[in-house]
Amino acid sequence: MAIKIMLEGGKIKLPLSRAQGGIRIADENGNHVTSPTKTKNEKKYYIEWMITNDEIKALSDSILDSVDSLIEDMKKLNKFAEDSEYSQRKTIKLDMKEIEEFEGFKIYQYNETFNSFEKTLDSGIKVRITFKLGDYGLDPHPHMYVLVPFNHNFLNIKNNEGDVGLGSLLGSGCYGELKLSKKDLEEIILTLSHASSNHRNALVEILKQ
Repeated sequence: MAIKIMLEGGKIKLPLSRAQGGIRIADENGNHVTSPTKTKNEKKYYIEWMITNDEIKALSDSILDSVDSLIEDMKKLNKFAEDSEYSQRKTIKLDMKEIEEFEGFKIYQYNETFNSFEKTLDSGIKVRITFKLGDYGLDPHPHMYVLVPFNHNFLNIKNNEGDVGLGSLLGSGCYGELKLSKKDLEEIILTLSHASSNHRNALVEILKQ
């Protein structure tokens, strides 16, 4: 199962000490930090969590009493981000302007234009759907993110020594400890169901298990 999180006593442990992977630290502009343990606990940062269907299943089993009404709401959806023109990624060569030469190569600059679909929940958690190209030029497919601000009311930043104070370095073994409400989890799942009909159907099937 593709699970990067740990569930302990009703809380979600989100490891933050790695600069690469499905859980990273990003600022308000989406830039990822290169040295998480040397990053300070500041409100401008988010936990950027590329959530998987397996993690959604694990969370629903742990947090939700029943998924029946949620599944019914998911089945009612009939508009999906994938069907929008904004789900397509486009690459544009800027005026064919040569920037530099390297060993007989001419270097040109490209600019890739893409859009993300984002929703901010009442709690301040953000849900983002971004369409990325697959390997070998396959059609764009949705990637799902949950963004938890460092100053979220139910998030504690910790490390091997304990709580990390505001303005302090995250330090060795840093992680986020999140208590996710039933309402937030249901809204996250419903929001991600808007990615595509195939993704919605896959989520429905995994929740039924």
